[in-house]
Amino acid sequence: MKLFCFHHAGGEVSAFSGWQRALGPEAEVVPVRLPGRDRTGRSPRYRDLTSLVRALADDLGPQLSGPHVFYGHSMGALVAYRLTRERLARGAPPPERLLVGAFPAPHLPPPLGELESLPDIDVVRLLVGSGGIPDALLDAPEWVRRKVVLLRADIRICESGEGDRTTRNAVPLPCPVEVFAGTDDPLLSVADAAAWSAHTQQGCTLHSVPGGHFFPRESKELFFAGLRAALARAGRRRDQAATAVPHSA
Repeated sequence: MKLFCFHHAGGEVSAFSGWQRALGPEAEVVPVRLPGRDRTGRSPRYRDLTSLVRALADDLGPQLSGPHVFYGHSMGALVAYRLTRERLARGAPPPERLLVGAFPAPHLPPPLGELESLPDIDVVRLLVGSGGIPDALLDAPEWVRRKVVLLRADIRICESGEGDRTTRNAVPLPCPVEVFAGTDDPLLSVADAAAWSAHTQQGCTLHSVPGGHFFPRESKELFFAGLRAALARAGRRRDQAATAVPHSA
């Protein structure tokens, strides 16, 4: 089972460092670098969610032929959800399970919409307060400046998908959804996390994990135990679907 991981706004694939070791052989962890994040600067930086997701569907398509699961954290949850819908629109199968963390249901306004009007210093305070960057890195002002620029750009991408508030009336996904939420996350209420249930016809499970917006770092053992259980459920569901297919004579 491949686990494709989509990072938070302003983040990088380094957010999933150590995940393969934590999960062991139960899954192959595939961190997804969003277009425009490579250090060469050659890949295009997309400014809207639709273009970004279409590019991901093109790039990842060949790797999604086998059993797979999506996990998206914060902005990555919205990207994983929209990628699932894009693949369904193309006639491709959805993931065995859609796993999302630290983000409200897609028909709700994305968090941090007020970021555009905040001065850089307030954005930095928000990043430190939410655990987005450690205090020690404040001594690297150029790095912090780049992080703020990237975060603002990612929030604009999330805002560009606000039309998804109408997806409450869309056909729910044909795969189960599991939602991970930090008990002390200032950016996500329990109600907004539970609202993901409107977007699946195969059941929605809500996992409360001790910690804030970056609970995978704060409660590693509990989070990875929940992730392993979700992967096991995905495997069982796939096996059951395979045995249910009648064999031709």
